[in-house]
Amino acid sequence: MTYSLDYDSDPDFDYPSQLGFNIMIEQYSFGRMTIQGRVYTEDVLICHQACISPWWRRQGHEVRVEDIGLVLEHRPEALILGQGQPGQMKASQEVRDHLGALGIELIQKPTREAVQVFNRRLEQGAHVCGGFHLTC
Repeated sequence: MTYSLDYDSDPDFDYPSQLGFNIMIEQYSFGRMTIQGRVYTEDVLICHQACISPWWRRQGHEVRVEDIGLVLEHRPEALILGQGQPGQMKASQEVRDHLGALGIELIQKPTREAVQVFNRRLEQGAHVCGGFHLTC
């Protein structure tokens, strides 16, 4: 399932505050994330104006370059990975090297902390993407 904002058909769309990189995470608890009023129970990738769920990774708890194609297209300042509640999901060395070569900061934290970092960076006006593992 892919969820994207459709600005032209949404009469409640506030152009200045919602354009760009402002898909804020409203709530996270184990196995559940709320984004713009919609509840997700599968892993989520947020980048630019897109929110993709389920976000499947080829190797499950290892994030590989092919799992972050949308991120690479958008070239954010940072990719914030929510590793799950105990922090089991991790970026592969290939991802770390690739992002580093592109000048994209990689931040990996347990999901609860990653959500806080993601929202704080958005509030500061940063162009960030986030991949969030909602459970382990």
